[in-house]
Amino acid sequence: MKKSYFFLTLLCTIVCLAACNKDDNGSQNGNQNSDRLFSIIGTGARDYQQRMEVPEVKDLNMFIVHGTNRYGVTYTEEWDKDQKTQRWAAYAVTDLNAVTNWNRNNWKGTTWKGAYWDGDPFQEDSIIPLMYRTRLSNYSGSGYTRGHIVNSQDRLMSQNANGQTYYLSNIQPQLYDFNSGIWLNMENWVHKLGFTKSKRKALYLAKGGSTTITESVANPFIADSRITIPVPKYFWMAILLLDNNNQYHAIAFWVEHRNNKASNIKDYTISIDELEARTGINFFPNLPDDVENQVEATRNLAEWSW
Repeated sequence: MKKSYFFLTLLCTIVCLAACNKDDNGSQNGNQNSDRLFSIIGTGARDYQQRMEVPEVKDLNMFIVHGTNRYGVTYTEEWDKDQKTQRWAAYAVTDLNAVTNWNRNNWKGTTWKGAYWDGDPFQEDSIIPLMYRTRLSNYSGSGYTRGHIVNSQDRLMSQNANGQTYYLSNIQPQLYDFNSGIWLNMENWVHKLGFTKSKRKALYLAKGGSTTITESVANPFIADSRITIPVPKYFWMAILLLDNNNQYHAIAFWVEHRNNKASNIKDYTISIDELEARTGINFFPNLPDDVENQVEATRNLAEWSW
């Protein structure tokens, strides 16, 4: 590890650790109405690996947590510093955060983090060391939209939480008719599932784009000279539902990254086991082994409302 990166990581951990809450219980001390931002990277975030939605972490030094003291974790993610791309992002939907206290239209003409915004607050993720970040200029003239991985609509509990979804570490290059088509249709289905309390006690999500060569995926990226950061060839979602009877259900989406306005999202479902084979990622490792083996092997469409 380079010394400069070690000290940057250590500084971020020291500054941010005091504001953290690992259990999404909100602020237990101080002003309940405050909603302070926090971000952590590296070994200081180690305990957050125990959260149900978090996949197995490959590089602890680039494991990132973003959240607020009032609503807990907004999302976690693992960053690939060599490729300058996100390996995955994960978050949970519960009664605490399945609330709407912020309107995305309010970004136009507002101040946040000391800056005036005339629209969505896309920005560099300052917790990532400078040499490993993506920048807004990476997207300029590329022909790709800035596609959210953690859906902004799922994080409307506060201005701060919603703003964190606009960090570029949560963004992947997406074709317009993919971002506004099949990907949006999948996001809307997940949002309805998470925000309908009668359907869930908790919803755990991991999402991302293909980044790793596996036996199933020989080439995880689209070759395109117009853009200077990797463009995933496929996008995916891993979904774990805890229902109101304390039973777990799991399913995954896998979709090729191309212009696609399809609305029948069932056509793109696979099991979690198959998703693990295609991505090289171990999902939901914090489930009891017997439960994990059972739910990850199944693709039972009848368990879900379409």
